[in-house]
Parts: sequence; C-alpha cells; structure tokens
Amino acid sequence: MKKVTLLAGLLAATTFATGGAGHAWADSAHPVIGFTVYDMSSFISLGKRGAEAIAKANGGTLLWNSAGMDVNTQISNFQQYINQKVDAIVVAPVNSATLAPQIAAAKAAGIPVIVTNLTAAPESKPDIVTYVGPDDVKAGEQEAQHLVDAIGNKGNIVVLQGPLGQSGEIDRTKGIQNVLAKNPNVKLLAMQPGNWARNKAYGIMQDWLSRYGSKIDGIISENDDMAIGSIQALKEKGLAGKIPITAVDGIKDGMRAIKDGTLLETNLQDGPLELGLAVQVAINHVRGQTVPQPAAMIIMPELTKANIDHYYDQMYGNPSAFIEGLPALVKSNLASGQFAHQ
Repeated sequence: MKKVTLLAGLLAATTFATGGAGHAWADSAHPVIGFTVYDMSSFISLGKRGAEAIAKANGGTLLWNSAGMDVNTQISNFQQYINQKVDAIVVAPVNSATLAPQIAAAKAAGIPVIVTNLTAAPESKPDIVTYVGPDDVKAGEQEAQHLVDAIGNKGNIVVLQGPLGQSGEIDRTKGIQNVLAKNPNVKLLAMQPGNWARNKAYGIMQDWLSRYGSKIDGIISENDDMAIGSIQALKEKGLAGKIPITAVDGIKDGMRAIKDGTLLETNLQDGPLELGLAVQVAINHVRGQTVPQPAAMIIMPELTKANIDHYYDQMYGNPSAFIEGLPALVKSNLASGQFAHQ
C-alpha cells in the first residue's frame, strides 16, 4: 500500500507556547471549550465527532454552535462564550477578517482562542494562541498538479472556488495559481466561487458545459462537495469519469467518487483529526502545557485509487474504531509533530 509522506521534520522547526501560571482557570481538570463553526458542512459534521471524543477523553465539556455561514451569528456565538466564561474558544471562521474585535475581547476576558480550518486574519494573530489546520496553499498545489499531469500539461480547465475571502479559498486558489503559472500550456477558461456547496457547483457546471462544451479538459474543485455537484452535472451529459476532476476534503462521497472513477484525486482534510487536534490544543493550553507555535500545520495526504481503500476503511469502514483511537492518536501526533499521521 502506498505510504503518504507526512510532515517530517516539522517538529524541529516548531516552537511552543504554554498557558502559563498566570491563568486562573476554574477547573482545568474539567475544561469547558466553546466551539463555533462556519456551518455544518459535510467536513464539519464529520469533524464534530472527533471534537466531542477529545473533549470527553479529557473530562471536558464541549459547547457547540454553527454560524450557518452568517458572520453576525458567529459574532454572537463568541459573545455567548465570553459571557459564559468558557475556558477556551475554538473557532472555524466564516470569515477570518471579521472576527478581530471578538478575538481581542476574548483575550481581554482571559479566554484563549484557537483558530482552526481557516487561518486568522493578520490583525488577529497577536491575540490568538495558535492555528490548527491545513496548509491550504499546499493542498491547492497538489490538486492542481495532479490535474495538470492528468491532462498531459496542456489543455483547458475550469476552477470552482470556495467563498471569496475565506482563507481556505484564498490559499487554495493561490496554490492552484502557483501551478498554473508554471504550466503556460494549461489555459484557464473560467474560475467562479461555488461556496463549498453541491447545488451551487451543479448550477455553475451546467452553465460551463453549455458555454464551453467539449473545450473543458479538466476541472479543479476546491472541495469535494463542489466536485460532487459538478459530477452530477457531468453525468447528465454522459461525461462523468471522462473529464478529470481533482478536489480537497476526503469526505465519504468524495472517496466513493474516487472508487467509482468519477473523481481523479482528492486531498484528505480529516475532519475528526483536525477538529479533535484543535480541541486537544485548547485543553493543553488551559492546563498550562506546551502547544505548537505559530501553528500545527497539517499537510493533507493525496488520495487516489492507489491508496483510497486504506483511508476509506479508517474513516468510513469502521469509523467508531477510528474515533475510539483518536485521543491517543492526537496526543501522539502532537508529540511527534506529524500532525496528519493516521
């Protein structure tokens, strides 16, 4: 079975910060962690199980809120957690740029903030403990290079982006553009935000197929849900599996699409592992233990037909076993610096 190269050597380059003796938490043995997410996407819904498992294994309580892709709702989530005097806040932002005042307010109230999934805005970085999440530039580069290789380094492609302004979209788009800049014979026909959503991507792909037809040689999708929406549009034209698509996330439907040949490649952003890691980092900080600085950066493994069975079995064949072993895995990964190991 193909082995995935992980984040070897990162530990040596990683510095750490501690919660410090100055924090007067109410009960670090039973920490209360407030977790606010941008929406209950497929990735987040799966990741919630990991976050809950880590909290339970540490004797903690997890308070959970979804912002439903609404910035104001997430701002309210923050204020709620500050009012409740939680021990720490973990946030997967709707839009990182909008949360600087709330993050600063939490810090002023003595509540540490850990950002996950989308990186913090520059103005917020001095006020957060650390970032736990993917190297989205690298993920964009990996999916773009895989697509470019598949079409023989020449042809016409289209790109489905996440919501404009989210760091995931910004960084994955940057990675894609890095690869396209090195491949002048690959032409970009269109690039449009599908907002991580299947139905939105389905409509966009219908329009592109009508507009460009047989000119489309390949599709890059910045997440699996948009890829699945695109595949549905391709199926209606008898083109599924004939036009290569690459993506990011590794959700169940994305992995199944790799198995049936309608998706060429995806990059595994393991929701339970990532969100569980973020909760463990928050709890470690509450307890005055060391946490990675400036980030626990996760390099996503690429999934193809060559290795899909291993990851599918872990996450969907026997997911209860994976979740049961997650607390030990997360602690081991934090100790080794190989944050994506599974």
